[in-house]
Amino acid sequence: MQADADHVDAIAPFIEEGWLSDILYEVKSGKEATVFCCSGGSRSPVPLIAAKVYRPIESRRFKNDAMYIGGRVHMARESRISRAVNSKSAFGRRVQYGTWMAEEWETLRVLHEAGADVPEPLALGERAILMPFLGDETGPAPLLHEVTPDHATVVRIIDDLLWNVELMLDHDCVHGDLSPYNIMFHDGRAIIIDFPQAIDPRLNGNGFTLLVRDLENLCRWAERLGVSRPAGKIASRLWERFVMGELG
Repeated sequence: MQADADHVDAIAPFIEEGWLSDILYEVKSGKEATVFCCSGGSRSPVPLIAAKVYRPIESRRFKNDAMYIGGRVHMARESRISRAVNSKSAFGRRVQYGTWMAEEWETLRVLHEAGADVPEPLALGERAILMPFLGDETGPAPLLHEVTPDHATVVRIIDDLLWNVELMLDHDCVHGDLSPYNIMFHDGRAIIIDFPQAIDPRLNGNGFTLLVRDLENLCRWAERLGVSRPAGKIASRLWERFVMGELG
């Protein structure tokens, strides 16, 4: 396919290093990144790879960052870096850009090793992350909001997702933007994607608010398909365990 020069530049090092052999097609272009389906190269453990290419600094839309940025690397103390980020200077935006991508990589690495239903991070570049592609040569696996499973499958999926939320909290992580729009349904499993806004609830004062929102989004999806789960009670119970040190 014909990718634009900027995306080719971001992906080219992976081709040179043997991770990829070709860009097959663009999967989606969002506010934070563009995802491509690529054929794997000699170093790839899978035949198809998703290359998530982050937008350049100039076109990234850092909307509502204040809720998510608290407690990220280099941001916890007053310094030139934190002042630059808060003032949205050119230097601050470069730091912020790198922070988002590095945080997503590290979050995926930790959660995948812990057994969470997330993509395995394969390689990290200056502007892109590689992961196994969920889908085939004709298109990506559907998002959860695009499928209508039977009742038994909905029960299994929502309980698996609630287990994942608990596991994430046990590893000091709240997704922060979890919904059926960033969960893929692949080979009968719900796979959680898109972690650039994930936060550490030990350091971010909005941790409980974001946890509640994530759980409400999941439980609303299940409710529409006839399965009831009490989001508020689940959030309160998990947060109490987190505060008491039983999780995290």
